[in-house]
Amino acid sequence: MAAMRKGRFLAVVGPSGSGKDTIIDACCKQLPNIKRVKRYITREQEKAGGEDSYNIKLDAFRKLELDGGFAFSWSAHGLKYGLPITIFDEINAGKILIANISRSILDQLSDKFEYYEVILITASDKILAERLEKRGRESKAQIEERLARSSFTIPNGISPLIIRNETTVEDAVSKIIASIYPNNSKRLIK
Repeated sequence: MAAMRKGRFLAVVGPSGSGKDTIIDACCKQLPNIKRVKRYITREQEKAGGEDSYNIKLDAFRKLELDGGFAFSWSAHGLKYGLPITIFDEINAGKILIANISRSILDQLSDKFEYYEVILITASDKILAERLEKRGRESKAQIEERLARSSFTIPNGISPLIIRNETTVEDAVSKIIASIYPNNSKRLIK
């Protein structure tokens, strides 16, 4: 069994277009003690669409992967994603980290973190389709493929905080804050 970590990891999952990155950014603005983990992605910079990520070539990604540079890595939608191994140092230092991850690695979280929470962000298919079209990164066929994957199940033993992101970002953030800090949520919101 892997060594347990001291800090806390907030794992955000959900279908494409649900607003995960927008909500993560808003959480970090509301709560400066929460730090967003910057992902490595094998995507061209001009297609990043505002996400603050390390966009690298596939060869560089594979080298990092082979050299143990990632805490987690996965493939989705023809791209490779990774979270840097340095997150363990930050967790050991007691930090609260938040990251947009793949549902495919959810079952690995309990082996790596003592304290973690899964936050499932979702929305109706209609809203997801509108948001995906608006961001302009995918073709119509790619949008349909992403929508086909929009529903999924969470592995047994994981009880996520479920947020249906169909109202305001502020509403979603307040629910996350209330879950993280149930006794102090009113005081923590700026």
